[in-house]
Amino acid sequence: MPAPSSVLLLLLAATAPPKRPNMPVGWTWPPSPAMRAIGAECTRALDEAELSWRRGPATPKIATPVLLSPMTAGGVTLVPLRGKGSYPMDCHLARALHAVAPSLVEQGVVALGFRTLHEYRTVRKRGRSTKILSRHAIGLAVDVFELHLDDGRVLQVERDWASEPRLAQAVAVFADSELFRTPLTPANDPHDHGDHVHLEAHMRIPLE
Repeated sequence: MPAPSSVLLLLLAATAPPKRPNMPVGWTWPPSPAMRAIGAECTRALDEAELSWRRGPATPKIATPVLLSPMTAGGVTLVPLRGKGSYPMDCHLARALHAVAPSLVEQGVVALGFRTLHEYRTVRKRGRSTKILSRHAIGLAVDVFELHLDDGRVLQVERDWASEPRLAQAVAVFADSELFRTPLTPANDPHDHGDHVHLEAHMRIPLE
């Protein structure tokens, strides 16, 4: 008969949720044929939407790198708050941003001020790095620190989240879209997202 400690470990193993990598189901590197196929479908969708874009350079871990030129999708501009560069992203993020942009424009949002788009790094939890690859690394995520409104105002997540309901209303556009995962905000993750909103696009890969 197993020792009590062994029994406890068996029970914990049986009840603990399975550990999964922080990647879309079916994601592999190098990209699988299914990933290449949905990437090609995504770029066709960008063309059909008449989005101004071009193929990005080969970028580690981004399956379908694209560059928005200008950095505008559906009437909403992406404004870098630090650094400068070409800002590659996966096609699925560009497509998702373009899809929700009209709803943001209806709310008077004309630009999203961001600091992090693609960045090859791991997830940080409570200020510490983990071994989990971030979705920033695969070009599906953007960290938004500001909303720029059509009346000239700039709402900062850190300063205005608690007092300005338009921030939460804008985030609800992403939360309600099937193209995005649940946003991380000062409301649901104040420790690691107290000063910005983390947005992630879905990449749904058909099982082969």
